Amino acid sequence: MTNSNLISLKKAIQLIDKEKKNLFKISKIKLSKALNKVVAEDILSPINLPSLDCAGLDGFVFNSSHKSKLPISKKIITPGKIFKNHSHNYAYRINTGAIIPKNLSNFVSIENSKTDNVSLFISQSKISNKDIKKKGEDLKKGKILIRKNEKINFLKLSLLASAGIVNVKIFSSLKIGIVSNGDELVKIGNIKKKEQVYDSNKLQIINFLKKFNVSIKDLGILKDNEKKIENFYKKRIQKYDLIISSGGSSFSSGDLISKFLNKNTKTIFKYIRIQPGRPIIFSKYKQKYIFSLPGNPLAVLVNLIFLVSFFINPSAGEMFSLSQKIKSGFNDTKNPNITKFYRVIIKNNIAFPHNSKGSAKLISVSESDGLMVINENVKSIKKGNIYEFFKFEI
Repeated sequence: MTNSNLISLKKAIQLIDKEKKNLFKISKIKLSKALNKVVAEDILSPINLPSLDCAGLDGFVFNSSHKSKLPISKKIITPGKIFKNHSHNYAYRINTGAIIPKNLSNFVSIENSKTDNVSLFISQSKISNKDIKKKGEDLKKGKILIRKNEKINFLKLSLLASAGIVNVKIFSSLKIGIVSNGDELVKIGNIKKKEQVYDSNKLQIINFLKKFNVSIKDLGILKDNEKKIENFYKKRIQKYDLIISSGGSSFSSGDLISKFLNKNTKTIFKYIRIQPGRPIIFSKYKQKYIFSLPGNPLAVLVNLIFLVSFFINPSAGEMFSLSQKIKSGFNDTKNPNITKFYRVIIKNNIAFPHNSKGSAKLISVSESDGLMVINENVKSIKKGNIYEFFKFEI
């Protein structure tokens, strides 16, 4: 299969974007359980904060700014109450956050006040009404607190709580099953023969997915048996929104997952003009979705970052919205018909290629800072030019 027969990364993203609109269900939950959930609608503030003018500091409030001295009332204005029975002939101590009584509109902070504990001596230059927090100064009623498709982090959660939000509409967690394929694979912790390899892709996929609003189930290792693969998907698929496999997605006759998907599912796309990560299949089976990823670890990582994460994250936007710009510290040539991902090490804000050429070498990923992306139609990488860069998350 030639590159000319494959779709571009951009086209794959467009197809994923179309399908993801059918993926997410909406539910209402308590705010206390909403950390890291993605909201399904704009949330507006139902109140003003503060709800009335209040003291920004401890101080004194009084009516007249023309008098040079006022007796201090024994009553103290404290938060949580509306103080009504006040006299224009007194100054009142007021605590931070307390509501400013009507007609007591002049404020002097404790730091700027002069008293003998009986009277307040008033100096015009010390009156600091800027220390009165006005109604709605922190938050105005109707202001958007968080937009649809945004994730509720701990700061956003605190903001919503301050506005009295009790329940929020969120996109429900996706149920994702993870399976590996290959007779050569051994579960981590088991005894491995020389001709076998540990199932490291499974761990990579599961831990990558943990940052998203998903529940994950390890579905084990599928051996290279056509009947077992068919039974696996037919029995398991209805329990999950998405099943992700690694291995068995390529072109050869021995790639049995690819063979099953070609025969039994609706293919949304099969193979992409990218390097590494080309042999990825995205399909639909009984209204459920399947990603079949290749077996080599770097290809899996590229597929996770640029394709799978876009599908399962309702807040994901443009493909390169999370990228940085980086200056290349090297020259190279590439096939202009593909998007190529270079493992790079960053030194003084300049990207240098990792010296490993093998795309299956996990050590090269662990030693790199991220991926520099060279798009289609670019034939050469030039030292000093600026390119897109995706930093690996630690």
